Amino acid sequence: MRKLCTKNVVPLWIILTAMFLLSPSNKNLLAQSGKLSHKEREISNWAPGTKAAIDSVIKKNAGNESAYAVFDWDNTSIYADVQDNLFIYQLENLAFKMTPGEFRYSFTHYTDTGYKDNLLIPSKNFVSPYVSVDGKPININLIAEDCYNDYKYFYENYRRINPKSVNNLSLNKLKQTDQFKDFKAKMWFTYSAIEDSFSPNAAYTWVMYVTYPGFTSEEVKIMVKQAMDCGIKRESKKVYFDSPASLPGKVGAVSNTNAGNYFCNTIRPTHEMGLLFKELEKNNIHTYICTASMQEIIETVATTPKYGYNLPEHHVLGLRLVKDAGGKFLPKYDISGDYTINSMAGKAININKILAAKYHANPVMIGGDSDGDYYMMTQLSGLAGEKMINDYKPLQLILVVNRIKGGKIGKICKIAADQLAGESAGATTVVLQGRDENMGAWIPTEKTLKLGKSGPENLKLLP
Repeated sequence: MRKLCTKNVVPLWIILTAMFLLSPSNKNLLAQSGKLSHKEREISNWAPGTKAAIDSVIKKNAGNESAYAVFDWDNTSIYADVQDNLFIYQLENLAFKMTPGEFRYSFTHYTDTGYKDNLLIPSKNFVSPYVSVDGKPININLIAEDCYNDYKYFYENYRRINPKSVNNLSLNKLKQTDQFKDFKAKMWFTYSAIEDSFSPNAAYTWVMYVTYPGFTSEEVKIMVKQAMDCGIKRESKKVYFDSPASLPGKVGAVSNTNAGNYFCNTIRPTHEMGLLFKELEKNNIHTYICTASMQEIIETVATTPKYGYNLPEHHVLGLRLVKDAGGKFLPKYDISGDYTINSMAGKAININKILAAKYHANPVMIGGDSDGDYYMMTQLSGLAGEKMINDYKPLQLILVVNRIKGGKIGKICKIAADQLAGESAGATTVVLQGRDENMGAWIPTEKTLKLGKSGPENLKLLP
């Protein structure tokens, strides 16, 4: 990985790890570490109380045939977001396979829970701050016209999208055009604008519709690995894409900088999670991923040995697309088998229908990081006043990778903080795991250092 610190500055996670391991109270842990390989000792950065709680659950449930654990993927099992990383990779490499007409359709459609057919994205204006640089309102139809015109330009000039195009500009040449800069900025802008203006389900199905149609599963898997291998090498930092004023189009120039809509620029496997999955499977506790990203892309990372997770195949619940007779993805969500959109409350629904029905029990452990994980955490435990989705015993442990968030996940973080301060856990223990977002790595504390911040004084437990 690229070294992110210069001028002999020691990364915060190394300082915290050293302080933790050298403290007198952790002599026993050091002795235990002799049983680990050098690599395992080097990368174990669990908050001690968090790891102790997890170890207790594993010991209690080892060998139990009905024991299984479920984890979110993006920003939980891995640092950053695999689907976002792939989206940017496709934008940067113009890796698309649709005709302009197919692209326009995909750009203006999504689906939602309970619908068999696609829906038009609402034509009302996006919420603030998703306006033009000049402060003018933007809606899906206006920005669709701009992105369609950019895409049409690529289709007519780039044979990797359209082998029959009259012109054949190189990718490097295309990257110098206003159309390329406009397309990249407005696609990223639209993705966040849809989520904040309408719903996560709208955004998550939209981003699949505008990226994967025309590809086969095998082609997507190859592209995921290429995107991963590029992203791992990049620095963890905030990157903003702004469109050029010289190509205003229908909506005018847009600024992701002004909207605070950044891409974190990297993707980093979380080795502690890979070791946890290994430990769970060793104790006959089956491990599953429940993600709001496309299922095939997460399966690729989770099962490819070089990324360190080594999960069995078919252990991922994610978003799914219908394929045509030739095995190519279509812009249509796959609801076969009564499978709902695996996002928000849909995660709890699918876990209940598929996994709880298989094991006749709720998971013993769930891990997540955001509002999208709130429902599977609470509807399978009864926490935060939520009604349980079934009559099985509540899950025993909730792991929250601490991103210092408010909202619904903030309620779960507050429960964890209260338990950390000594409040009784009840049936379900909730624990936090901190990270240094500048390094894209975990640190041995429940507190987190946000991206762009530095120094121990900026470590935070709650917002």
